[in-house]
Amino acid sequence: RILIIDDDVEFCEGLAEAFRNEGFMPICAFDSMKGMELIKNDGAKIVLLDYKMPVLTGLDILKKLKQEGIRKRIFIISGRPSIEELLQQEDLSDMVSGYISKPLDYEKLLGIIKETI
Repeated sequence: RILIIDDDVEFCEGLAEAFRNEGFMPICAFDSMKGMELIKNDGAKIVLLDYKMPVLTGLDILKKLKQEGIRKRIFIISGRPSIEELLQQEDLSDMVSGYISKPLDYEKLLGIIKETI
């Protein structure tokens, strides 16, 4: 099961459809609060987490997960080139399994997901 947390509904649904076509069971959360709830309760093995969202950013979610001791295979999705540096500065690098750049290379992402499972 793959949890996709992104406030861009069209992007999230398109990615979920592509994953379904590959035999995965994706679930989408279009806001960060719902995403946080699903991370805690859904049992997804992999989380694709958008960095830039209203209310809670991906960074905020990582901080909360770290505080609560919740560990998942989380991949940050971001168009921000310095996201890795930011996570290092915030001492959150250990919370992330990898980084996915926007614009998205679906074949590369699919390869990463298959390697992770």
